[in-house]
Amino acid sequence: MLDVRKLIISLILGVVEGLTEFLPISSTGHMMLVESIFHYMEDSEKTFTVIIQLGAILSITIMFWNRLHSMSVVCMKKMFVKQHYGNNHLCIRHILLGTFPGVMLGLIFYKEIKLIFGLTYIMYGLIIGGIFLLIGELCLLKGPRVSEIDNITYVQSFLIGCFQCLAFWPGFSRAGATIGGGLLVGLNRRISLEFSFFLAVPIIFGSVVLTLYHCGSSISTTDALLLIGSSIVAFVIASLIVRCFLKIVQNISLIPFAIYRFLLAGGIYWGLIT
Repeated sequence: MLDVRKLIISLILGVVEGLTEFLPISSTGHMMLVESIFHYMEDSEKTFTVIIQLGAILSITIMFWNRLHSMSVVCMKKMFVKQHYGNNHLCIRHILLGTFPGVMLGLIFYKEIKLIFGLTYIMYGLIIGGIFLLIGELCLLKGPRVSEIDNITYVQSFLIGCFQCLAFWPGFSRAGATIGGGLLVGLNRRISLEFSFFLAVPIIFGSVVLTLYHCGSSISTTDALLLIGSSIVAFVIASLIVRCFLKIVQNISLIPFAIYRFLLAGGIYWGLIT
């Protein structure tokens, strides 16, 4: 029989995931915070936190489907038809280079990474990630920036992928790591955000697959139904948030997000740790 309490918490987690996945404020940190408040922190719930991201990533896949498809076509033509597109054209190779560091680190340290999930780690991750965003904003003041996504180089893609590895620290934020990393390597704010979206597709999908491989057998039929429901909620909310974020990021800095992170870290310290 479906547990009403678990259903409500699952739907809340779906809303939180949809709201926070693509903002530089740490979706994992927020979901673990909700789980802690509701005393919902068993191993199966930690697995739930990872898998629910499928809903959010599906929203990005659909929204940028035409672009993702065109990148795949360009890559195939370069490999098999030897058709020349010039040096400046975003393709799957950029995404693979940006994904490679995170995939390798995740596979090697999968068990160790699971051990650092906790409120104290989240608190420090929020603080350090906020400082990272502020450093990225300062870099915007220096020199010209890449203002077209097709002008991202392979080196920049790889470096942003290296910064993405910081997101294995709970609370740091994958979006914050890639957007801030993009600013550090010479992208403007909007292009950093767009490239962060593209990198999210393989890295989150891979994380879900790896989690299902290790923990899928522990998911009951009831949990599966809860996952489907919460993922649908995350999908709807994320679709709306991404469209809004793309519009406002051109007009505001990332400083408000950094301030929010600092305030949330303080709230966790005073409200849940001490």
